[in-house]
Amino acid sequence: MDTLPDPKEQLAEARRQQILLGAARVFAEKGFHKATTRDIARAAGVSEGTIYNYFENKRDLLTAMVDQVAMDSLRQLFEAHPDDDLRQLLPALMHDRARLAMEHGLLLVPLLAEVFADEDLRQHLYRQIVLPNARRLEEYLQHQIEAGRVRPIDPVIVTRALIGALVSNMLIKLSHLDERYDRLSLDDLFQQLSTIFLDGLLAS
Repeated sequence: MDTLPDPKEQLAEARRQQILLGAARVFAEKGFHKATTRDIARAAGVSEGTIYNYFENKRDLLTAMVDQVAMDSLRQLFEAHPDDDLRQLLPALMHDRARLAMEHGLLLVPLLAEVFADEDLRQHLYRQIVLPNARRLEEYLQHQIEAGRVRPIDPVIVTRALIGALVSNMLIKLSHLDERYDRLSLDDLFQQLSTIFLDGLLAS
């Protein structure tokens, strides 16, 4: 028999989401460093003290926000397709990242600019968010190697190469920096990237 959700837990999660939404608005408007917890509390419609019931500090709040925006769907994708062939998983992964960029680009772009300018913040987000989730892809690739479906190439290098290729191509596509990309649909772009990674460049 399914247990009913705890009303207190539901209320706490709703309040947490309320604070995260307020933080997202303030960070997008003012940037991380200029934003204050007072600004965030005002945007979220809560007292400043309430924020500290859920988050240790502003950096903890940013980490939770980026993790939720950028990584929740990635975790769900790997959980839903643990043994899928790369030909199915790779395009799904790319579409998920494209959806993220289009839905949250106005928030993530100014934050990324600050992250690249702040080494401590960059290291913090890399250790807390990027690295643990990159390891999910590394573990998936290692599993594919052990199953004989992928050549034995270092999963760490493959993961970084894939992330770099996807991010750089998406930036060009969404920023309209190259008219040749404007003529490409996302499906075509992801198909070509998948072909490069799965089949290589040399003619068979």
